[in-house]
Amino acid sequence: MNTIAIDIDDTLNNYSEILHTTNFAFDENYNISRDTFDRYLEMIKNEKADRGDLLSAGFSFLRQKINGECYQSAVARPDAVEFMQWLRRKGWRIVICTHRDLRRTEEITRKWMRDNRIPFDYLFIAVDKLKFCKKWGIDYLVDDHLFSVRFADQYGVEVFFPTMAKHEGEGVRHSSLARGFTSFNEVRLWI
Repeated sequence: MNTIAIDIDDTLNNYSEILHTTNFAFDENYNISRDTFDRYLEMIKNEKADRGDLLSAGFSFLRQKINGECYQSAVARPDAVEFMQWLRRKGWRIVICTHRDLRRTEEITRKWMRDNRIPFDYLFIAVDKLKFCKKWGIDYLVDDHLFSVRFADQYGVEVFFPTMAKHEGEGVRHSSLARGFTSFNEVRLWI
């Protein structure tokens, strides 16, 4: 049976667009000041961690809340839904690999997948998706993360990535095993 690993955020959906365009409301129940809320929100939108010696509980709590809102509001790419359903019809084993903290977001994630009619067999958190794929003998990975795009050769995993601005420009290196796509129909032809 053929197996493929697929990321969720910015691969199957428009997570970053939702993160950057949503006006998140300040809530006094967050137990942080409005200024701290604004500073933390900017850090979350720019994917920066809290710079303190200890990770701030306020920052972690707010990041979890903001991510949860984005996970629920993200819109599935129609071509991604079609591709995932095609994989199922063709008998592929589908492994969802995500950076999401599934201890806190598994229910939201599973609901989003069901609501968007996205089939899958397994759902895993994987910080290093290439290492995960290598360990489990998965030859194909669909992922937007730059690490996967840069280092696919070192792991012998074919990586397909939705082309985005972060994949272009000076200093951005691509592995010979990484191919960018604009539509999941291209990936269908490659596998």
